[in-house]
Amino acid sequence: MAVKYYIDKFQSIRADRSNGHVKPHKICLLFAVIDLIEQGVITQNQIIFNEQLKASFTSYFEPLKQGNDKDTPHLPFYHLQSSNFWHLDIKPEYQKEFDELKSVSNATMLHFVNFAYIDDELFDYLKSSITRDVLKDALTHNLGDLETQYMRWASSIGKSDKTIKNYIGALKGSIPNWLKGSGLATGSLMSISSHVTYSQVTEKIMQVEEFKAKNKKGNGMYSAAIKSYSAFLDNITQTTLNNDLETIIKDEATTATDKATLVKTRLGQGRFRTDLINYWHGCALTGYRNTDFLIASHIRPWSVSNDKERLDPNNGILLLANIDKAFDGGYITFNDKGKVLISSSLDDHKVLGIGENMAISLNNEHQNYLAYHREVIFKN
Repeated sequence: MAVKYYIDKFQSIRADRSNGHVKPHKICLLFAVIDLIEQGVITQNQIIFNEQLKASFTSYFEPLKQGNDKDTPHLPFYHLQSSNFWHLDIKPEYQKEFDELKSVSNATMLHFVNFAYIDDELFDYLKSSITRDVLKDALTHNLGDLETQYMRWASSIGKSDKTIKNYIGALKGSIPNWLKGSGLATGSLMSISSHVTYSQVTEKIMQVEEFKAKNKKGNGMYSAAIKSYSAFLDNITQTTLNNDLETIIKDEATTATDKATLVKTRLGQGRFRTDLINYWHGCALTGYRNTDFLIASHIRPWSVSNDKERLDPNNGILLLANIDKAFDGGYITFNDKGKVLISSSLDDHKVLGIGENMAISLNNEHQNYLAYHREVIFKN
């Protein structure tokens, strides 16, 4: 099959649309499979329902879930069969019993299924960096209205309804209108689902003199809107994460064992996450203890840390997902006593469960990492 066939297939995944919205389960599982192929975890056309696959699924699912959506990777693992390119290898002795199933569970997948596999042609396309990126972009077409997805994401990191409305107006109307005589595309910037394409387009836009003048007059609101939507696309396609993982894998100076450790750390798994759970015993800010909802995050970002700092648990903080987003984006930080500092850019911190008098407990080893976060990452 030509790659166009699979692009069409990926753009038209039959997602569950009950409860009034597109459920992202199938899309998230395919994103997870693509990542594991890209990272060299899946090297042959056998997709095993294991902890690595489930963890990768969850990393995509968390920012895209809505309402009562549940983290249930076994459902798309089973139901993707309706897409024709996804197949299950059933243990022969259980084939008849499997065919008669009325419902599936985690246990079902582990008991009855050896592995899933996809069309050989599709597997080859996903191993190629060129066609893989095109197919990954095609998956975002299934997420429904990107504007709606962006609104929900922006709200989840504390942007006010007014700010979100202003950003959308700029991306859909104001900025495209200024570009009509510049030779650049004049359609809505929110129609772009590819992070790579968006970055290329907006880099040129920000050099246009009329944009510079309007942005200056608007106190940087228009560049802020562009950066906000870029962060959203990065979030749903995990571009930064994939780039970091590719850098680890291609580093010839790092041993295979150290690469495996660094990959697990970058994914928020492995010893780094365990160390943070053992240290914090729950969300560092709220005390919430269910680790299924907690993110192991670096204080000094991965991209500017050396290998020692990347593995150092003192360079880590355990936070609820919504608070982690605020911390990672520089909307909150902590002073040297542990008291939370809230950026004026975070419109409604109380919606995220963040109060001005909240604090975390720090040790001396946290201080240098947090000093960097305050000085470089925090939107002061």
